[in-house]
Amino acid sequence: MDSIGIFTTALQYEEKIRDLYLTAAHTIDDERGKSIFKALADDEQSHVDFLLYSLAQLRANDTIDTDRLQTAIPAGDSINANIEKMKADIPEKMLGDIKIVLNSALKLEKETSAYYLDARDKTEGVIRDILNKFYEIEERHVEVVQIEIDHATKNGMWFNFMEMNLEVE
Repeated sequence: MDSIGIFTTALQYEEKIRDLYLTAAHTIDDERGKSIFKALADDEQSHVDFLLYSLAQLRANDTIDTDRLQTAIPAGDSINANIEKMKADIPEKMLGDIKIVLNSALKLEKETSAYYLDARDKTEGVIRDILNKFYEIEERHVEVVQIEIDHATKNGMWFNFMEMNLEVE
């Protein structure tokens, strides 16, 4: 697949997940949930903007400024450094609608991440670098959404680690 085709398909993924986050931000009642979905929607919009810019650059046979691809979502090590603060900020009771949206978001984020990984492995040069950066960003999104699901479902997980030990000591 050529670079224009790859970016066109990526644009469809980014618009789909952005629209899910925007809808969630406007329909749920929980203020913290709204802010999380709004932040994720804004990040996805920045991806849409970058892809539109990149498509224009490719069509004009011009270079793509890869520094324009940014994310506001922190890296995993930054998230881990703030676990206790974040844990205290998460409301004890999250609405069922949030859980449904989070599960849908996780599925879409994983699909998008898998697309970028597959596309990256089929390309070279600057396009490969861009797709790798997208893959890393989408993996951050997967991590953030999984954190929220784990807490909302009270499954005993926090950042993919058991919160409590059920073993008899």
